[in-house]
Amino acid sequence: QSGENSRCSVSPASAFAIATAAAGHGTPPVFTNSERTCDKEFIIRRAATNRVLNVLRHWVSKHSQDFEMNGELKMSVIYLLEEVLRDPDLLPQERKATANILSALSQDELEDVQLRIEDILQMADCPKAECFESLSAMELAEQITLLDHIVFRSIPYEEFLGQGWMKIDKTERTPYIMKTSQHFNDMSNLVASQIMSHTDVGSRASSIEKWVAVADICRCLNNYNGVLEITSALNRSAIYRLKKTWAKVSKQTKALMDKLQKTVSSEGRFKNLRETLKNCNPPCVPYLGMYLTDLAFIEEGTPNFTEEGLVNFSKMRMISHIIREIRQFQQTPYRIEHQPKVTQYLMDKTLTMDEDMLYDLSLKIEPRLPA
Repeated sequence: QSGENSRCSVSPASAFAIATAAAGHGTPPVFTNSERTCDKEFIIRRAATNRVLNVLRHWVSKHSQDFEMNGELKMSVIYLLEEVLRDPDLLPQERKATANILSALSQDELEDVQLRIEDILQMADCPKAECFESLSAMELAEQITLLDHIVFRSIPYEEFLGQGWMKIDKTERTPYIMKTSQHFNDMSNLVASQIMSHTDVGSRASSIEKWVAVADICRCLNNYNGVLEITSALNRSAIYRLKKTWAKVSKQTKALMDKLQKTVSSEGRFKNLRETLKNCNPPCVPYLGMYLTDLAFIEEGTPNFTEEGLVNFSKMRMISHIIREIRQFQQTPYRIEHQPKVTQYLMDKTLTMDEDMLYDLSLKIEPRLPA
């Protein structure tokens, strides 16, 4: 065939088939060096192969959860890449790119990535949980951060679509978002319950000071979810109303708490937190509620289709931008060593009280003043 006829005879579909021929049952033709420079089929194969490899590279690097949750998909892609490597006409840069994708897909997960909340709860060899007073603020902050990130990174990106967390069947549609929300509430309950467990005013004030120190270390670790877990507990009515207790808290602690609260405040649609996250290098645990609010605002305020009946890609790009930012924080793990003695304390449900119990106890500690 002449060069012109060759160019016209290969459709885009055929070009893709040629590019992925190494993964099929047929044997691709072997080209000599002279043939490679002028053969149109070879050129098309190389261009299409590069496109396929670019798609796979982006898929594996940016959406690794697809393969973690679907073993069949993972094995199929690994098989495809292994077949591509057997192509004798593969160029050196293509061979390197294929090997890199295969390595990223096949490599064992890091130990801290494998760690899950369920694993921590089921550890049989864990030592007995220690009490709050025996744990340092640094130990508490590090393990809170580790737990928060484990829960946060477990959310698959599909759950951020369609406002499933606001539906009646939210537990079935967005189980991991609901687990994240429950973990936030559990941690906040623990902080409030620990403070309220003390009968004397001095001990309660000391507990508040220690928890504020823990929150500040969480801030230094870029765990803004942890900061909000603690500050929201301190702002609960059961604790906020204890004037005698707060009178014993140092001025430095109060000033630090004000600073932390301004950072994670919802004022101005979390203006300060957004600015902080913009200048933050992962690892980081952002506050998930901020992103869920953004996604709900976009879903409710922007139609899926334009007036012409076309897909509203502007809306899709806005949603994609938010999910991309979430994924960026999900994919960078913390290098924090797991300490069972601390996490056992943090996840001990027997230490927590519900809102009614906390407020009743608060009234016993400091009764309402007569009108």
